[in-house]
Amino acid sequence: MVCLQDQLPLLKFGNQEAVTYEARWLSDEITKAARRAGHADWFFAGDITRAVIEYLRHRFPRNTITIEELYGKIERVLAFLGCDDIAQTLEIAPPPVRISLAEIALDAGDGYELEFFRLLGERIAESESSGTTQILCDGLRSAVKRISSAGRWNRECENLANEIAEFLASELARRRAGGELGLILK
Repeated sequence: MVCLQDQLPLLKFGNQEAVTYEARWLSDEITKAARRAGHADWFFAGDITRAVIEYLRHRFPRNTITIEELYGKIERVLAFLGCDDIAQTLEIAPPPVRISLAEIALDAGDGYELEFFRLLGERIAESESSGTTQILCDGLRSAVKRISSAGRWNRECENLANEIAEFLASELARRRAGGELGLILK
């Protein structure tokens, strides 16, 4: 594996392959821990996240890190700063899984709506099995335009976008019975 300078190490969790992640996810997890510790308006999560990200980009010696190692580093920073109560409430959770609707539309082919929905259902099932609590679906507009073979956004595109949003909502509602699973659609 090649390690690129100034890049975050890939994250390994459980049996899953190494994945990318964003600073926003780490900041959100630190903020959740602060709330659980009774600090509703705690505003240092961004600063701590930036410090951890800076370390990982420039000083971490490997190109992969386990989720346990990553959370351990965050806990040590919190403890060093005297925030032991927040460090103790930090819960290990995998990063959000990103699903590119545009890539799925490309795989399905122009005008193949049914194949798009089949592939999307498979990707949601794969994401759920990773243990994530959040799925980020992006590229809605480009996916809709490709599937509908539209050069410009029109009423048909709007209807298809709504259909995709409804499909995602129904899939999540069906799968939430096993636990918490959130969706962000862009």
